[in-house]
Amino acid sequence: MKIVKAVLPVVIVVLAFALLGPTAAMAETTALCTVDQVPCNSLVTHTHYKSESLQLLTTLGDYKCDGLYLANVLLLGSPQLLEGEFSYSNCDKGCTREEINGPVLLNLLKTGHETAVIEGTEVAEVKVKCSFLNCVYSFSELTGTAKGPLLAKSSNGEFVFNEALLVHVSGSLCPSTSRLDATYTLLSPAYISS
Repeated sequence: MKIVKAVLPVVIVVLAFALLGPTAAMAETTALCTVDQVPCNSLVTHTHYKSESLQLLTTLGDYKCDGLYLANVLLLGSPQLLEGEFSYSNCDKGCTREEINGPVLLNLLKTGHETAVIEGTEVAEVKVKCSFLNCVYSFSELTGTAKGPLLAKSSNGEFVFNEALLVHVSGSLCPSTSRLDATYTLLSPAYISS
């Protein structure tokens, strides 16, 4: 009976890992592909994402802008790296946003069929100026979800940041907590493949 009690937790843990499958850390090679195929033989080399009404959520007040992300898609990888530039326009409440210390590097890691995690890196930052803010934020903790055309709401694919954390780097009157809500849609199809 004592042996059963000692072995049972180990068996449960092994079965849980077997049933849950691979974790993101064990994910396969990631590729953005121009067509729905595995393995991908038609790699996307450049992407153009746009967002209407991305929103910065802060403890001092929220504001909205439109955004673009133009990126070169680097070699296959686990994760695959996107290297590009963010630009912003039409910000409300007298605010402006501009990328500094670019290019912005984003990691794209496939986690399932037409699904990936997209993560920011420390390489670039964004400067925010409003009547009430003058702050610089890093994308080092930024995390979102990417979906290809077969699963996305948009016909070409998207990545979504849902209250994603922005790390305060410097500036005056900066809120203690800042988060990003944004949906970026692709202008041409990019399937998430391997």
